[in-house]
Formats: sequence, C-alpha cells, structure tokens
Amino acid sequence: MSNKITLITPPDFYENSNFSIMLLGLNEQDQDAASHWLGQVDNIDNINFYFYQGETNLEWLFYALNRSDLKFINLDSNLTIINYLSSYILGRPNVYYTTKNENLKSLMSYINNKYVPNIETFLREAFNDQQK
Repeated sequence: MSNKITLITPPDFYENSNFSIMLLGLNEQDQDAASHWLGQVDNIDNINFYFYQGETNLEWLFYALNRSDLKFINLDSNLTIINYLSSYILGRPNVYYTTKNENLKSLMSYINNKYVPNIETFLREAFNDQQK
C-alpha cells in the first residue's frame, strides 16, 4: 500500500475524510525540514496538507482552518495577513506555533500553550497523536 500526501493550496478546496494538517507562514528552512522529516517516515497514512503562505483568499484560509485537524503557524513569518490574524488563529482549536522571539512567545502563551520549538517537533507530536 502506498501512502498518499495531498498538498492543498489556495484557491483549491478538497473534501475527503483524511487526517488534515494546516501549515501557515513556513519559511524556507521550515519547508525543507518538513519535507526531510516526511521523507524519513514510513507510517504516514493518507493525509492532506493545507499550505498557506499569505494569499489574500481569506475564504480559503478560514475554510482550511476549520477543515484541518491540526494547525502549525510560524509566528516569525513576515506575511502581513498571518501577522494580523495570528492571535485569532492561535485561539482556534489544535493550533501549535513556533517563534524565536521570546517576548512574542511569552505574550502568545496567554492565548495558546501549544508552543513547539520547530516544525519537526510539531510533526513528531502530530503523527504520534494520530497513531493512538
């Protein structure tokens, strides 16, 4: 059986019952780390990745936020929409975040306590939880 990863980006919508993860504001290092991590794992069942990089399609963003089982946001993103909506996004269920800014981390901990140091930690936790 081959595992299938479906990457979904604006403006596309995709409906199925697969486990879904949303990735927001990834920088190039995050993208490389995620690709490398996913390439190393054998136990990934069919999964959807919603990938958002600041496009102005807010209908898609809100749809994907609601549709995804887990979300990961890099708060160090320089994308305006992500910066403006980050506190709203962090208030949603099952959102994990990373930042290198200790002051921002401290501030956002009042909204959300699911800080992870990097995307690899998030993916490890996401796939361990999916297996339970």
